[in-house]
Amino acid sequence: MDLLLPAELSIYTAAELHPQWLAWAAQHTGHEATADATAVDQVDGAGVQLLVALERGLAARGVALRLRNPSRPLREACTALGLAGWLAHAAPQPTPEAA
Repeated sequence: MDLLLPAELSIYTAAELHPQWLAWAAQHTGHEATADATAVDQVDGAGVQLLVALERGLAARGVALRLRNPSRPLREACTALGLAGWLAHAAPQPTPEAA
């Protein structure tokens, strides 16, 4: 089951989201978990920190976090925080098919 990221990932929502995300992460025993980041339209450093902590927590258990459809605000926040490489790893772009 995908985790649907909310519209706001910020210091104002991090305390509420953290236990929810921990419970979601605990359900994953496979090799990959997916979070849909389409709806994110407000994000700050605390929100990105929470997302990175989720990814690291899953990785410690051998589960890769994949972000699907990272929104423009999330991409911009990651770039501003020097995490563009992290985002590229977490949200790989599909390879175009050869024509």
